[in-house]
Amino acid sequence: MTHWADRVFREQADLFAEHFEDMFAAADEEVAALLDLLAAEYGCEPDISLDVACGVGRHVLALADRGVEAEGLDFSGPFLDRARDRASERGVADRTAFHHHDMRDIDELSGTYDLITVFWNSLGYYGRETDEEVLADARELLADNGVLAVELSNRDFLLRNFDEATVSESDGRLSIYRQAYDPATGEFETTIDVFDATGDGYDYVDTMEWENRLYAPPVLGELCESAGFETVSLFGGFDGSELTLESERVVALAR
Repeated sequence: MTHWADRVFREQADLFAEHFEDMFAAADEEVAALLDLLAAEYGCEPDISLDVACGVGRHVLALADRGVEAEGLDFSGPFLDRARDRASERGVADRTAFHHHDMRDIDELSGTYDLITVFWNSLGYYGRETDEEVLADARELLADNGVLAVELSNRDFLLRNFDEATVSESDGRLSIYRQAYDPATGEFETTIDVFDATGDGYDYVDTMEWENRLYAPPVLGELCESAGFETVSLFGGFDGSELTLESERVVALAR
């Protein structure tokens, strides 16, 4: 049976990418804040970086814009095609490289990186054991003073503000979000039904479905430690804000 990640990120890649197109602007702000945080916390000013499960390259391009030799890794060919096209459009193709590679095989890479990032809920697809292996393999690719940065939705915030269904419309496209949570597994199940607006109603386009585990912040810290990192700091955002129950995101920095 096809895993949901193959279906959504490969078979439905174009629809998924278009659905989250507006997140590019946020990536520029996030990277600027992250670089400031790395400098303040660790004196780290990365020359070369790797974004694991980079998708369409949002953060890779933002890092390259700031002079970093930025690489991305993803198993979706359509995503990487979009990333390379955008790199050319933004004039950073000479500072970017994209690897068509599954993150579960990251140990096959041979580079050394000052910064490795795993952003936007890119853990929790294949189980905790796999996530620990991915982070442990990432640690082996870090330079001696390198830093791992992981960003996830704050599970505690989502549960306090849980919304089973929402509807949004943008640029003539209607999206109906439905979400369920299984406390026995810690997994969120998300379904998005997509419709195109017509003159007198809506035409059904497709449905995207995925389920992934979100780790509570302290469990994320423990996951990094289990992967071999000696120090882990948790923040409520890329800006280094305090992590609270009202933090929508959690950012872990580990070395």
